[in-house]
Amino acid sequence: MNYNTKYVCSYNDSDIFLESELEILNEDEKNFIREALYRRDLCNIFNIDDQILDEKKISDNISNLYKLINGQNFLNLCITKISNNFFCSSDLELGFMVLFSFDYLYLVHPCMSEFIETGKINEDNNSLIELKKKLF
Repeated sequence: MNYNTKYVCSYNDSDIFLESELEILNEDEKNFIREALYRRDLCNIFNIDDQILDEKKISDNISNLYKLINGQNFLNLCITKISNNFFCSSDLELGFMVLFSFDYLYLVHPCMSEFIETGKINEDNNSLIELKKKLF
């Protein structure tokens, strides 16, 4: 598995902008920076060169990760909720891929890291708790 469990996402941190930057950047500029940081984080999680955004490699890595966790209970509710809400479908792999989108990556990454390292995700994992709150 080519997944960097030690990587820490930064795109969603509240302190990515200096106080002086907050005053001079408009919302579009801040969103552009956050999107660039998200792409960097996603690439670094899958050990992909962030200068060449290879969407196929990312998609293949997420698909392989889905096969690894398929059938595990800890995310089934979240994946089912996303599949039904976003796609009106029962395509759970597609729902799983959405978990790696901008809105959820910072929450799902710690869950996947714990699973890869230990073979399970504790129900008291703060990221899993926050993910469930965000979805339900």
